[in-house]
Amino acid sequence: MDNQQKITTNTNDQFTSSYWKQLWRWTTSGSLKNDELLAVLGTKEITDALCQGLASYKPNKPELYAQLQRKYPDQTKLLSVIHTLQNYMDIDCFKLWDIVQSYLCDISYGTASDAMKNIAFVDTRPTFLLPNIWNFYYSERLFLLKLLQYIIEVKDNTNHVYQKEFMKIYTDIKGNIVESLISQFDKLISTAPPSRKIQSDFSSETVRQEWAESNQREQLTILQILLILASETSINDEKFNKLLCLFKKHNFGKNQGYNELLGETHREFYMRIMYIEVCLFMVILDSRLIKNPSSWIETTKQNVECELTKLQMNVEHSAMLITWMLLTLQSEQHSRLFESHYQHFGTVALRMHVFEFLLEMLNNSVFSDNSKCSKIARQRVFCLLNDLCNKFDGDGTLSHQPGIIQLCADLLKTPDIANQFWKLHQKDDDNGVVSLWNTALEYFPYNFNALSILAAGLAEAGKSSVINLIAELKNLPVYTEIYNPNAVPVMSLQLDDAIIGREYYPLGDLSYRIEAGSKATIMERKEGTMIHFRTPCSYWTVFNNEIGKALDRKQHHQHNISLTLERVYEGTKILKGILKALVEDQEIPKSLVVPSEGVFDILVRFMRADNATLPLLVECLQVCTALIPVFPKEIHMRLINTGLLPRVLNQKLSHVEYASGASFDTAAVGSFLITIEQPTGSYKFLGAYIDLLCAFHKVSNDERITTEIILPGLILTLREVFPNVCGWRYKDTDERRHLLKRCANFLGLVLQHSKETNNSIDLLKRTGVYSLLYTENALELLKIISVGNDQLERMMQDETNWTSGTGSHYLSTLQRCVAIVMFTLRLKSLVVPTDSQNMTPLEHLIFAQNKQKDSLKVVPKVTSYINHAFNKNLPVLCCRLLKKFAGSFQMSLFSSLDMTAYQVRVMFLNRLRDEYETMDLKVSILEFIATCVGKQPGLTEAFFMMNYEKAKADEKNKDEIKSKTKSEPDDSFEGILGYMADYLSTVKSDAKLLHSPLLASIMELFHELWKNNMQILVKKLRENPNFWEHITSPLFNEIQPNLRTYAQIFNVLGIEIFTSRDKLEPNLKETLELFFDTNKKHLDTWIDYIFSFKGRTDTDEVVDKVPVWLGLLTSWKDFTTIFSKCLRDVITLNIAHKAKMVAPCMNALLTELEDMKDSRLVVILAELYVIMLANWKDDCFDNRKTSAKQIDSLLTNSAIMYECLHPRAVRAILSIGTVAISSLDYEIKASSITAQSIIRSVTNINTIELENLFDDINEPKPDPNVNGSQANGNIPPVVLSLAMLEQCLDLYDDMFSGLSQWFQSSRFVNKLLCCLQKCLQNRRHYHTSLSALRCLTAYSRGPFSKDLLMSDVDQFLWLQLLPPKFDNNGGPLAWKPHEWWRVYAYSLDFISMMVMKHGQFFVSDAITFVGVHLEHLIEAILLPRQVFSIEALNLCASVLNLIVQLVKYESRWRIQNINSLVGIMRSISACFYQCVTLMLRSRRSSDPTLQTNEESFGQAPSLLHRTLEVLHMSTLCLLAFSPDLLSLLADPGLDLEHWQPLVELHFGAPKITYEPFPQLTFGTLLSAICLLTRSLYHSYQCEEGSGWRSPRGRRRTSGGGGGSGGSGGVGGSPEARRGGRSESLTSVSSATSVHALPGLDERLVGAALAAAAALLASQALLAVRDPNVPSRHKQLVRRELGSELAPFHDFVRKRILFAAHGCPYLVRNKLDAWPLRPDEEEIKRIEDVRKERNISRDDDDRPPPPPPKRVSSDSMREYILRKHYLDKCAQTPIKGPHSPVSHSTPTSDKKKETSRSSKRVSWAETTRENDESLDSSLQDIEPVYSNLTDVQINNDEDYFHLMSVVFLYICQSEL
Repeated sequence: MDNQQKITTNTNDQFTSSYWKQLWRWTTSGSLKNDELLAVLGTKEITDALCQGLASYKPNKPELYAQLQRKYPDQTKLLSVIHTLQNYMDIDCFKLWDIVQSYLCDISYGTASDAMKNIAFVDTRPTFLLPNIWNFYYSERLFLLKLLQYIIEVKDNTNHVYQKEFMKIYTDIKGNIVESLISQFDKLISTAPPSRKIQSDFSSETVRQEWAESNQREQLTILQILLILASETSINDEKFNKLLCLFKKHNFGKNQGYNELLGETHREFYMRIMYIEVCLFMVILDSRLIKNPSSWIETTKQNVECELTKLQMNVEHSAMLITWMLLTLQSEQHSRLFESHYQHFGTVALRMHVFEFLLEMLNNSVFSDNSKCSKIARQRVFCLLNDLCNKFDGDGTLSHQPGIIQLCADLLKTPDIANQFWKLHQKDDDNGVVSLWNTALEYFPYNFNALSILAAGLAEAGKSSVINLIAELKNLPVYTEIYNPNAVPVMSLQLDDAIIGREYYPLGDLSYRIEAGSKATIMERKEGTMIHFRTPCSYWTVFNNEIGKALDRKQHHQHNISLTLERVYEGTKILKGILKALVEDQEIPKSLVVPSEGVFDILVRFMRADNATLPLLVECLQVCTALIPVFPKEIHMRLINTGLLPRVLNQKLSHVEYASGASFDTAAVGSFLITIEQPTGSYKFLGAYIDLLCAFHKVSNDERITTEIILPGLILTLREVFPNVCGWRYKDTDERRHLLKRCANFLGLVLQHSKETNNSIDLLKRTGVYSLLYTENALELLKIISVGNDQLERMMQDETNWTSGTGSHYLSTLQRCVAIVMFTLRLKSLVVPTDSQNMTPLEHLIFAQNKQKDSLKVVPKVTSYINHAFNKNLPVLCCRLLKKFAGSFQMSLFSSLDMTAYQVRVMFLNRLRDEYETMDLKVSILEFIATCVGKQPGLTEAFFMMNYEKAKADEKNKDEIKSKTKSEPDDSFEGILGYMADYLSTVKSDAKLLHSPLLASIMELFHELWKNNMQILVKKLRENPNFWEHITSPLFNEIQPNLRTYAQIFNVLGIEIFTSRDKLEPNLKETLELFFDTNKKHLDTWIDYIFSFKGRTDTDEVVDKVPVWLGLLTSWKDFTTIFSKCLRDVITLNIAHKAKMVAPCMNALLTELEDMKDSRLVVILAELYVIMLANWKDDCFDNRKTSAKQIDSLLTNSAIMYECLHPRAVRAILSIGTVAISSLDYEIKASSITAQSIIRSVTNINTIELENLFDDINEPKPDPNVNGSQANGNIPPVVLSLAMLEQCLDLYDDMFSGLSQWFQSSRFVNKLLCCLQKCLQNRRHYHTSLSALRCLTAYSRGPFSKDLLMSDVDQFLWLQLLPPKFDNNGGPLAWKPHEWWRVYAYSLDFISMMVMKHGQFFVSDAITFVGVHLEHLIEAILLPRQVFSIEALNLCASVLNLIVQLVKYESRWRIQNINSLVGIMRSISACFYQCVTLMLRSRRSSDPTLQTNEESFGQAPSLLHRTLEVLHMSTLCLLAFSPDLLSLLADPGLDLEHWQPLVELHFGAPKITYEPFPQLTFGTLLSAICLLTRSLYHSYQCEEGSGWRSPRGRRRTSGGGGGSGGSGGVGGSPEARRGGRSESLTSVSSATSVHALPGLDERLVGAALAAAAALLASQALLAVRDPNVPSRHKQLVRRELGSELAPFHDFVRKRILFAAHGCPYLVRNKLDAWPLRPDEEEIKRIEDVRKERNISRDDDDRPPPPPPKRVSSDSMREYILRKHYLDKCAQTPIKGPHSPVSHSTPTSDKKKETSRSSKRVSWAETTRENDESLDSSLQDIEPVYSNLTDVQINNDEDYFHLMSVVFLYICQSEL
């Protein structure tokens, strides 16, 4: 408490007037420290008031009222109320004013200084204030007396925390306390009730009755205090005489002078006072406290005997008579008069049944509450009995007095008295009530009940008493029965002693035998001649015999069955008590086994009897309950089929049906309830049954027990008991509370069950929750918790004891019901779908909107408990329930409270400023406020004093406001803000204060504000320039363990960074820079602390609450995510610091994967590593060799523990593996062990995922994943695992060929193909199919691809790849066309790679595929004509990619399936035509989908870019069927008839046509060449104009300048104008001259232009050289080529021959080789890896250096030369980077590269001559591309120059 002086300020003005209710709360709650308690209660004012008691309220002085008026002239309404009150309350007016202030504080928990402010929302009508202040005044008087009683009770209890302080206070007041109490009591019984006029003044008919009740309560409390004092110190004769006179004055409480005000309904009040006055009389007359009895008797004799000898004696006089008689025996003088005088007193007392009266007195509520008064009374009666037995029970006759055995047994139930009994039992003389026990032994079993009743009392006195009792009952000394001479022959008889002549079996069986010659005593008794056998016997033997008699149906006529059942009843009570005490040790004595078995039989036997003896059945059922902790299953088996317990006939119903009572039989329990218990008003059997249910639920989770016993019991409770428990008739009102408590305990156990669960437990919970939400139980439950604090406190004030007894039990029941509401709302999701918007009946009742009809007023009534004074936990629980209301419903709690904002603040926030308030309540209030921040805007406004109108005024009049704020204090800090401001200064001062739960709650409030984006509420705090320095100060101080504060601070920082981005506040920026300062140790310290997981234990933690260490790690993960993305330009971390953050994470992740103790930790660590890897990439690998080994360990351990991992951990680890394998490729390949280990782990993981996938396909779940992903959008793990395998496969080359055996042994390829076979047609596994196809493609590129040749790929895939049915409206599981296009394209890429890799070994399967899919392939090639989208172009490109590979084997294709060849090539010709048309349209189109810009180009292939690629691919396919250009030029023997023309002699520009297969024309080819030439020309001109020389600049200008320079870049130049001088409307060059294509990659344009020019030249030469072509047609070709190719010639002349110096990538190197420049960076990396390798390794193990990656600075000439080189190596494909043809598919560059010089024929009528160029072996030699490679071409001139010359040659020569 000292740590929070700034937060909790002392409000000293509270004690200007004693506010006794508040003092009671503080004292009894234990919230004060010892010195604080003395500061509060030890002041002179308080001690004087405690000593004076009610007399501390000084009498009224009329002249003071004028002074009061002058002091408070503006409070006219309150003054008038005080004036009226003075007419009926004899109190000083200033004291009365203090009482009014205290009342105003009480109704809202304000302080005395703020009391007058509360007038604003208080009803100031006199009719309201007068009765309420009147009642408050009398409650204050009672609180004063009860506080005094509490101090006196506890002062001697050394275990109490305030014992010393209370003793000090008592020492100060004990001098005159008794006299003060007697005078107060005198005044109370002498005070007359207020006049009837008060009823009209107060407008209340019950005010006089309430006064009478208050008077009775005050009398009772004073008498209780006097009783405690009298038991401790002697009361002198004078005081005793005065007290006795006062007792007689009101006839021992029965004549109060206002009996007519209360009536017979308040008889209990009178009886309480009468009993306690009698007990006080007995305690004062205790001879042990009186030093000189003779003189004391003499001085009080007249007063006492006058009362005891009057003619009209009452029952209470019996106890006084017997007490006075025993006191006189202690005086030698008066003991002589005993026989003549005082013996008569005892006789009269016995005649008046004194023992029965004493038993009634002890069982009255005033002595049955386990209070100190009750202990005093019981002890005094026990001493009285001891004295009586010692003096008058020598012959045992006293035990025959009515009620004495029952009284003694009741006393022996008290453990202290039982201990005294056993001590007396060891004495021979003066052993007190032991004589009653001995007499009972002497008459047993003739008088079976006497011993049984006493033993039953001892059995309830605790374990030590039970142990002694068992020993006694096991060996009873005497067996007594009526003497029967015929049955028991006697050998000799001397006096009363006899010798038994022969064996005798008194019980009729062998269980107890009297041997011949044993001794016995025969005596004449009042009941007859009795024989007392001296042979010891066991009580349990006799008890078993009685049970046997009761069960024997044949011999019922021989004995009295009712007497037998009564004996069984008494014996069962003993058995029950003993079993309850011994069951803790889990051991039951053997002697009790047979009686326990017999009790079960009695229960079953007499349960079915017509005249059921219900008390006996209750005891039998309680015995069963006692045995449940030891034998739950045995008890279940015995009870389940008896028909006693309710049962469910059909055990397969739902919770809704069970809650409605379907298939339910109440059995005997329901029958007893209706036929016996409800008419009599006693519910003992029902209570015992509920206790049985609770016992079963506590000890067993067995499904049969739950289903067969607990579930039916729950249904009975919820349908028949709980809804009616408050409406039934009760013989004793306390039984209602007991039954309600049992129901609440049982329901609480069901709902809060958190141990191991099963289906039956879940069904039990759902049934309970549904019943409480939807049935009448909801109303009954809310009725209980909606009593309201006012009524609850009045109920408590009527109780005799405020700290124990029935009142405190009822409070615990109320708390349990509040907890049940909370559990029900928390478990609502069990029966109500989480997405349901409908409110349940329970919620409707809580938030009833009609305030006139809402009689419950649940929310206001629950809120009122915050003022509760009798139980410190109830206000806390009420705040937690309000928190649940606030967070669970989309309803306004503020409107339901029906309070103003000021009231809300006073009600809740003032408690935070009270330093004497309990910490739990403060924390609960702060948690409630934090919950309201995100859920309850109305309450949030109230707590934070938000005033929108004032805010608007502030905006308009800022200057005025500033001037005012300087002079006026800011009242906004009256809200929660002031409290939060104190927190900021507190945490800055000392970090150790953070351990305070109060400070933690305030930080939670800050956290909630940021979490809900409501930082504006603390705008005033943030205006402080040091706000962030204060709130983050814990991060820079010594770290305190086990605190959630740090996690919340990181969350707040992360949210603030995310919302502010680049606009960070200066103070926040400074704080972050300090935290991340590499020269400081803050970041290092926190990283070490976070990953040390301090506070982690191996014990089970609370499931619903995240551990502190895990919460901190999670917050750090979120903080890292945000700052790494949002603070890249603000916070710069060097690689060393990044490595410090990454390394502990990976180390911890590896450790956790090995131990696998907490899957949550694995998830967080893996996700954190993924975040850092995504943001820092290669910086995460400080030591790349070590990182490679760690990745190996990670994947190895993950593969081992894979099925134990959480799905989130699986995804994160797979992502880590995929990225790391890609980044650490050289390091992994440098170590063959690591590389092989990784591929094995990855394969194992994929194997598990594929097997899980197969299981999922074979047994689909009810809620399938849609679109291959789960409902939350996560990608299935199988997709990620396949992606990781794809990365792995790209790493390996021939060096790892040994791994092929691994793949074969694991049959991984077969699993992958099976996966595709099952998934391809299933839309649910769309993403899985894509991943599997990508993985197969990567596998086919690698060194293990030969396995695919033996895997029957065609059997698995060819038919599965046929398109499914498409349905755009078929829901999420129906295929969409564009989705299938993607799958189809991926499969085509795989087939293309197989053909390229394995040539003739796979080409037959590929041709078969083409034949099967011919129709769909043609449709795919022509798809851009119908759908011009990126998906359609991708599919078309994939088909063309396959055809490029297949045309190499054209002769085999022609032989196997000529129809497919013809159809495919016709469609390719049409595709070329369509591409040219689309590109021509794109020059002038305004359609944004046809345009290309820099942004889209950098993100994904644009439509135009993709169209150009398709055009290129189509041209390459057509070139295969056109004669070789060099052969046409240089081979005079070329057979021209062998070739058929592919192009029509038509030179018009291509037009839109609807023909299915439009014919390719020379005009279309010329259009393509001119268009591509213009684009290339434009790109080069933009580069020259930009002045950039670097490759990056060229790339930027060519990509971004296309759109702006398209119109004027080329067409505006003089050369362009000259080139287009002969353009006409029908000219191709005219059609292409207006605009060039927007900025495309000049390399792709150049490649397409080269291919198109080659095709045009080939077809043109074929036409010109063909003798069958007419001369005019040849002339037309020459003329059109000469005119239409002018732009091309102009481009060659200006851009190749004369502009080479400006375009270094076009530099001509005449008659020389072109050396390819090496990639220095890549070579350096390779060398570094080699150096890291172990020197001892053989050189043969080293992997060959990879081919140098193409860098951005490569020239175009290098690109062209590289392409020609690859054309020559087409038969030996190598692995390379992804093809530009299909950017979404990882395929090789060789997909689009084929030899343009190989001879092909037309596909219509010609055939190939041979297949000699085919590969003859799978042993492909993969040429290494290095800096030593020289690439040459045969032409002396550049390729474009060559083509220009060729075209000029064609046009100018006669061939």
